[in-house]
Amino acid sequence: MKKNWLFLLLLCLPLSASAQAVAPEPPPGACGNVLAKHVDDNLNPLIEADCDSTAYYFGIGRDKDYTLARSCAYLERFKHVDQDGSLFTGAGILAVVYANGDGTPRDLELARRFTCEIKEAAPEETLARLQVLDRMAAAPKNAGHFDLCSTSKTGVTQNWCASIELRLKDARRYDELVKMVDGLTPAQQESFKVLQTAEQEYEAQHAEKEIDLTGTAAAALTLQERNRLRALFVSDFALFAKKDFSEPVTLGVIQTHIDDDLVSIQKNGPRIFRNTTLTVQGVQDTQAAWVKYVAAWRAYEAAVNPGVSGDAVETQLGRERLFHLHRLNKTY
Repeated sequence: MKKNWLFLLLLCLPLSASAQAVAPEPPPGACGNVLAKHVDDNLNPLIEADCDSTAYYFGIGRDKDYTLARSCAYLERFKHVDQDGSLFTGAGILAVVYANGDGTPRDLELARRFTCEIKEAAPEETLARLQVLDRMAAAPKNAGHFDLCSTSKTGVTQNWCASIELRLKDARRYDELVKMVDGLTPAQQESFKVLQTAEQEYEAQHAEKEIDLTGTAAAALTLQERNRLRALFVSDFALFAKKDFSEPVTLGVIQTHIDDDLVSIQKNGPRIFRNTTLTVQGVQDTQAAWVKYVAAWRAYEAAVNPGVSGDAVETQLGRERLFHLHRLNKTY
């Protein structure tokens, strides 16, 4: 089976995080001398012009290659490829590569320079990273691993770190899905495409309308929730494929709890959602998308695993939905 149609949302891995902001320059005293460090841009002539240093460094959709990551990052730096505000593009990857000696001898002075070049870093983040590099220089045998995310202090950085985590896990999930759905008949493939579309719509509605998106870390919260839903999607594939799959409670019990929560949200939403981005209409929109998602799951299982009870499938999905509705009722 051709795999190019499989789970397109996993192929379209997030390359950016929203809620970006232009951070002020770090204090001159912290980076003045550091920026005087000479940099020799040794570009690999074979590196592609539109390369992605982040993908090479973390092994997203390809094998890890620190050498190509470094060369690509130099190219990104040379071309000023930072329009999307990425924490990692260019200088960010170079700072990590030289701090850890990934594919090249460790050079903490270069790591300091590139740390100071990260435009998206807040001053306190730059200072924190320079302090980490100072500790690494003082105790090289116990240097540990230099990580931009471990020193995150702003929503902008948290958003980007969540984006990288999602891309990494999406790539792994894609491989898992290929194994599970490879070999489907043309009719079953069509059923899977419908399910894929329904999952994307439900995920988008939930992540955008059932998470409070106030604050600068809103994008990180959205990406984390998308990551959780995609993990559930893949785990449900494996669960429903089991021949003895069943549920300990009935669909009627779960549906009653869902209805009760929806009634409660309809009644109390204007009060409990005050000062958040949440609305009763947003929950209703998400619920409508979830109903279509359930129908798509039932149709897919009927086509691929006809021995599996549709009610049992819907019960499992209902338990997952109930978790979200309970959280909305109790958290806000």
